[in-house]
Amino acid sequence: MATFQGVFRSAALGMDTHLSVVLPHDFEAPNLREPCPVLYLLHGLSQGSDAWLRRSNVERYCREYGVALVMPEVQRSFYLDLTYGPRYFTYVSGELPEICRRMFRLSPAREDTFVAGLSMGGYGALLCALSRPEQYAAAASFSGALDIRDIAANFTTDATASEMMAAFGPALEVPPEADLFHLANLAAARSPCPRLLLTCGEQDDLLIGMSRRLDAHLDSLPIEHRLATWPGGHDWDFWDRSVVHALEFFFGGK
Repeated sequence: MATFQGVFRSAALGMDTHLSVVLPHDFEAPNLREPCPVLYLLHGLSQGSDAWLRRSNVERYCREYGVALVMPEVQRSFYLDLTYGPRYFTYVSGELPEICRRMFRLSPAREDTFVAGLSMGGYGALLCALSRPEQYAAAASFSGALDIRDIAANFTTDATASEMMAAFGPALEVPPEADLFHLANLAAARSPCPRLLLTCGEQDDLLIGMSRRLDAHLDSLPIEHRLATWPGGHDWDFWDRSVVHALEFFFGGK
């Protein structure tokens, strides 16, 4: 595998931003594809673009599948186009794929494009997939902060209140295009719809309820999905194992 970490200029953000990329240049399996499939892997609220490389075994796991990894930096934005701040959703779901396809010869095909993330990034992954179902074959949320209305209404502590107001304005009015439950309804009416995987630790008291609520909502819709839970908390041991589940879900095993 080849690993690249650097900085480039984003027009959508209006500033320079960090990016980590892993490419399977030495993958020797007989089903090697060029241009290769890509997994956009999203960080959580307190992390950055290098978190997955530093804290998990994702590089080794992805080598087994011959998939490239793209890991962007979005600060604490919840992957949204902020009311008061940069357009992170536009960047991650629109500008970033176009730039990476040009720079790293990644496949533009929907069947080769996947997105996943942890916590805040789990929300971001499903936000991308359900907002642009024509762009992604599948998506995965690990311990995802999936009910953004609940978060905006009930989790605005001193540390997060300013971030929620930056996202949604002083009244904390969450628009429909930020609500995964609403987006799932819209995506279900479009064909094809990405397959969805949700994982959450059974001891992750804050977020497991959100995963279960979204899973129950998806049960009422014609969207292929799976909820996987096992003993675990909101930590890297759980997220490392979740990547393995996601790759098997995306690619059906090696």
